[in-house]
Amino acid sequence: MKRAMRRLICTATALLAFGFISVAQTYSEVEVTDEENNTLIQEITPQVFAALGIDNSTNPENANLQGNSVFIRQVGEFNRTDIKIASNASNINLGQNGDDNLISLEYTVNTAIATLRQNGNGHIIRDFVLDQNADVSLDLEQTGNGFYFERYGSNSITESLKFKQTEASPVIIIRSFN
Repeated sequence: MKRAMRRLICTATALLAFGFISVAQTYSEVEVTDEENNTLIQEITPQVFAALGIDNSTNPENANLQGNSVFIRQVGEFNRTDIKIASNASNINLGQNGDDNLISLEYTVNTAIATLRQNGNGHIIRDFVLDQNADVSLDLEQTGNGFYFERYGSNSITESLKFKQTEASPVIIIRSFN
């Protein structure tokens, strides 16, 4: 009787152990050819941004901007800002209403305008533009919870962006290279 019970326990343990291992291994190797890869990458045009509700028309305020100013309004707990700007002129306005929000800006540009509003909890905005000749502008409102925006670099299409981020686009990452 004890021997039969041991066999049953050993068999059940082996089935469970090997059953989980075999079910967990579902990797299949799929190769993507260069032709297929090129069709996946498409050129982003202003029309694509417009379809997403993003206005990327040039901000006329950049031309008249003088001096450097930063205004921060935080309501809530554990909100953080990290601002590093080297510019001839800038106007930065930040508003955080909620908890655990982060805004990180790093600009080495000619002029910079940023109006950023975070309403809700757990939002992240990261904006990095390192081009001494660039005139950048970002007007972004995040309303909801847990949205992520990142812009790295700028070009003629992405130097000026204005939009509201909602549940329809919880993560936006823009990589701009000339």
